Amino acid sequence: MNDAIHVRGLTRIGILGTRTVMASRLYGRVSGAEVIPPAGAELDAVHDANVEMAASGFATDGQRAVFDGAVRGLLQEAHVEAILLGGTDLALVYREDTASFPLVNAAAVHVDAIVAATRFSALE
Repeated sequence: MNDAIHVRGLTRIGILGTRTVMASRLYGRVSGAEVIPPAGAELDAVHDANVEMAASGFATDGQRAVFDGAVRGLLQEAHVEAILLGGTDLALVYREDTASFPLVNAAAVHVDAIVAATRFSALE
């Protein structure tokens, strides 16, 4: 994760995910960049929308509105440079190639690392 953030030159990123992921700032595993979660009640709203979306397997318009509001707040008020998707289900809402803001998809970063490790192991 640190490499994906460092390569992009990011020093201040917002995070979306479950309450635990946001409050722990991705379990404290990001170094070299400040990780900013949504503030106050918005953190709880993002958590609730994320859990509901994960349980159903799709995002409703209401859930998308919660995520979009949190993204706007993080970009405009917290002045983050990008948004870190800290949960796999958030790919139901945002994609790196179509988002209107810079984002880092933690699930995609992990998949890429797994694929790279598998390729290396297969060559040995």
